[in-house]
Amino acid sequence: MSAGAQSTSRGRRAPCRSGLRVLGVTLLAALIPVFLSAPAFAKKKDKPKPAAVAAANADTSDVLFRIGGQALTRADVQKRLDELPEGVRGNFATPEGRQNLLDRMVEERVWLSVAESEGVPERPKIQQQLVQQRRDLIIRTFLTEMMAANPAPGDSEIKAYYDAHVEEYKIPATLSVRHIQTKTRAEAVRVLQLARAKQDWNKLCMRYSTDTLSRGSGGNLGSVTHDGQFAILGRQTALAESAFALGSKALGGPYKSDRGWHVLRTDELKGDDVRSFDQMRGVIQRQLGTQHSQDFYRQRLEQSRKHLGVSPDSGAIKRYVSQKKDVREMFKEAQEKGAPEERIAAYRQLMAEYPESDVSPQAAFMLGFIYSEELKNYDEAEKAFRTLLARYPASDLAPSAMWMVDHMRTEEAPTFIQTAADSIKTIPEPTKASRAPAGKP
Repeated sequence: MSAGAQSTSRGRRAPCRSGLRVLGVTLLAALIPVFLSAPAFAKKKDKPKPAAVAAANADTSDVLFRIGGQALTRADVQKRLDELPEGVRGNFATPEGRQNLLDRMVEERVWLSVAESEGVPERPKIQQQLVQQRRDLIIRTFLTEMMAANPAPGDSEIKAYYDAHVEEYKIPATLSVRHIQTKTRAEAVRVLQLARAKQDWNKLCMRYSTDTLSRGSGGNLGSVTHDGQFAILGRQTALAESAFALGSKALGGPYKSDRGWHVLRTDELKGDDVRSFDQMRGVIQRQLGTQHSQDFYRQRLEQSRKHLGVSPDSGAIKRYVSQKKDVREMFKEAQEKGAPEERIAAYRQLMAEYPESDVSPQAAFMLGFIYSEELKNYDEAEKAFRTLLARYPASDLAPSAMWMVDHMRTEEAPTFIQTAADSIKTIPEPTKASRAPAGKP
């Protein structure tokens, strides 16, 4: 049987629900006159006529496209619709929407067929990703179902938590404060006298205040607590305490701070308060809910570990976690360090742990390069380059190291160096025109 015939056969055996529903309504409307004229209907139900069943099957098994040897039927399209989230299905309720969905499914079938013919599903990376996705989906589905059984915190628990932590919900007293800042005490005394004489505060502020940040807003410093943290003045504990001593809607001064002298005008005072249980209920519920979830998860994990008999091998674990990093990984990490000193330390560590690796000569060269070109420490640079020459005389970088030893203290630029890029690729030798005569290291 061909793929198309199989698809059609499946369509006949399993017609789409929505197709049957529509067809059922049509059939019912057509048969109502017959029912009304048949008194024996109430006693005996007639079996569906073969023609009606065939019509229902044909409704969903219509082949809309043939793609290679496969058929795309109405049942296939309806199945895709049923798989979509309910809120998305409305996008495909119109003729245009249904055509778009059909076009998309054809496009998918075409590319899937081509990819399969190219052997993409058998590629190791694809197989690996499929295994990972299957694993993640199974775990995620199970954990979602498991965590759904975690009980939410009850009212009594929330209230008990609130009572036990009521100190955390206290609101400290706040005082709205304005000021006029002056350079001298005498000026502050003069401003205070004028303010007490009912002269306009804002005009006094604009005329006398040396605080340019608050002068245009009537010296407004905002609300302050007893800790004395002002938005504009910074922390001024003594000034804040003086303001609280004045109380609400009062004038006072002059007060000294590290900014100068101040005349204060206090506005609204709000005393200590406590956030009510109703205000904190939602916050506490979320906190306890999070804690419940974490505790429930750890509890179930521990139970599952015991049930499965998870037993660690401490020796094997220690050997695994304490293993040395791969030499190329160490080189890459050294490249990505920020400060020159950090890169130098990383390259030295690489050379100490992997003295005979294929990138150790490059690490040695980069030590000399950083000392020479970035830190201008030519003595240390020469030590690094001579270490390379002594340890790795056959390295492609040996001539470049020798050139650096001979020329780094001069203004002559080496043609073989592009930048301090710390490239893991082999740095080419200097050209004959620029290379000094080779000497003994």
